[in-house]
Amino acid sequence: MLKQWMLVGLCAALMIALPVFAQDDGDLSVNAVEVVESMGVFGQPVQVVRGSLINNSATAYTNISLSAAAYNTGDTLIAEGFGVVVNACGAGLLFDFALQPGHAIHFEIPLEVFGQGRIDRVQVTPTADPTEAQPVIQLPDGITPVAVDQEAVAVEWIDDEHLRYGVGCGRDLFSTWDWFEYEIGDDAPVESEHPYAELVTPELAQTLRLEDAEIFNRSALTFAPDGDRLVYQDEINTLFTAGFEGQTRYLLYNLLANRSLQGIYWQPDERFLAYYYGAYGDPVYYFTADANSRYISPFLTDNPPSQIVPGVSRDARRVIVGGTFDEVTGYFLYVVTNNFFELLFEATPPGNNYPSPLMVANVEDNLIARVYVALDVEGVPHLQCFNRMDGELHDLAPLPFSLATDERAQWWMSPNERKIALAATGAQGGLWVIDLDALPPCGEE
Repeated sequence: MLKQWMLVGLCAALMIALPVFAQDDGDLSVNAVEVVESMGVFGQPVQVVRGSLINNSATAYTNISLSAAAYNTGDTLIAEGFGVVVNACGAGLLFDFALQPGHAIHFEIPLEVFGQGRIDRVQVTPTADPTEAQPVIQLPDGITPVAVDQEAVAVEWIDDEHLRYGVGCGRDLFSTWDWFEYEIGDDAPVESEHPYAELVTPELAQTLRLEDAEIFNRSALTFAPDGDRLVYQDEINTLFTAGFEGQTRYLLYNLLANRSLQGIYWQPDERFLAYYYGAYGDPVYYFTADANSRYISPFLTDNPPSQIVPGVSRDARRVIVGGTFDEVTGYFLYVVTNNFFELLFEATPPGNNYPSPLMVANVEDNLIARVYVALDVEGVPHLQCFNRMDGELHDLAPLPFSLATDERAQWWMSPNERKIALAATGAQGGLWVIDLDALPPCGEE
């Protein structure tokens, strides 16, 4: 109900799903095909064929397009259309995208209706050019695939052996995503509901002064996992915090109208890091604060900009940035409360769509001891670990994601800091769990 309310407000709602039939065509087949009625950008009613395209062959396919022919109950052709494969946000993929063997991708085909009657069946025909398949990366036993061909956009660890993750369009509200839970060692995840989804209501939107459904959907609304407050932005990107029902609203930062909030990483005790950038290749600006609108770091323009999404410590007092400072390119530890700035190791940062560094501190003195990073090794992303005690960067394993510039990978450390949940969006999106105990050690731990 909540998900439907959000989508209706955006004039892109699923109104009617019709049972249809689709054509299997050997190497490429379609699955889960449906015709949905929705509203176009100008408010006009439109019908769209949606489904998944599956590559059943040992060859990759590129330059993919699809056509649809819709027939009424009298088997008369009443509508036709042409479409493309799309990402979770409904954006068409470039024609150089290659659907790899054994993988699937969503498609959308807008229909031009010219006949009378109810659509009874649809014939979908894919067209594509064969191309050489990418070599399959052999993953070590310590990296377990949980979900493939799904755009995983968020992960929350419930405990050391149990997590939930969301699948959908990353710029939409979390309550519109499909949520799953996964127990480490299980065969497959199970569908679930996010525990805070029921709080996303028209009443909350009104209390937060976000009555426009599209603005509400773009508000980046997020609830503190271990508290009773939330964070969101308004129509001019001013950042606020409030109670779960919208009460006790506090201003955190304004003067952000020219900034694009890309994400918020929660830490214990309602602390978080918020990070901003425009597009791939742009510098990343950030700050840390808590859900009571108390500052931890300086304002985002007063922190050293980063070429990567910064990593943040559990106390939100320390971040790791990547870039070139004093003519040295690498990864740097920055203490936001006293401006301490230290080179950790030299390396070329991969870009702002790669996972941010993960820090592990010593229990005894709370000093950062290890840093896990994703770095390219001969064009392949690898999990590497910097041991601050021996000053060495240790290569642990190849990573299973491959990103276009408009796709992202993120990861989250388990509470006991022995597992990492890696999520990726895009055509080859998915979710993997990395067991650090099953990989080579990060030097002397």
